[in-house]
Amino acid sequence: MKKALFIAFTIFLLGTNVKAQNGTKFLSLRGGYFFNDAFSTTLSLDISTKYFNQNEIFAEYYQKYGEVKTKSVMGGLVLKPVLWRNVNTAVRLRMGAGLGSNTEKFILAPQAGFEFAQSIGHGFDFLIINRNQYVLFGNLSERWRVGLEAGIRIPIN
Repeated sequence: MKKALFIAFTIFLLGTNVKAQNGTKFLSLRGGYFFNDAFSTTLSLDISTKYFNQNEIFAEYYQKYGEVKTKSVMGGLVLKPVLWRNVNTAVRLRMGAGLGSNTEKFILAPQAGFEFAQSIGHGFDFLIINRNQYVLFGNLSERWRVGLEAGIRIPIN
């Protein structure tokens, strides 16, 4: 009986595909300042993939002050391959695009930047994100959006 259980358990372990960090999901909330007198708030779902890389599905609210008041809402996808990783720290490259609408028309914004993630315990991460966007079909005076965001990432599974 013990031998049969041992063989069944061994077959089970050999047939199971085990990958660390693959499929872990996080919910993150960030806010930040853009260097053209604007701020943004972002809510995102981060999905971990192989080798600590991540994919992000995001929703962003952007508001600019000054002589031209602009509000935009955008959603999109960002791929985040890891550049450097230590025990509790990861630096990722952010590449992706968002699409949505401002107060006047449809906009499309490819983006790139960096993400610094520091683990603060129990699966929670503190985030600092550099985000550079070029807004297509937007106003000429605000095509480039260069910003810095800070936030927290919370595990949901």
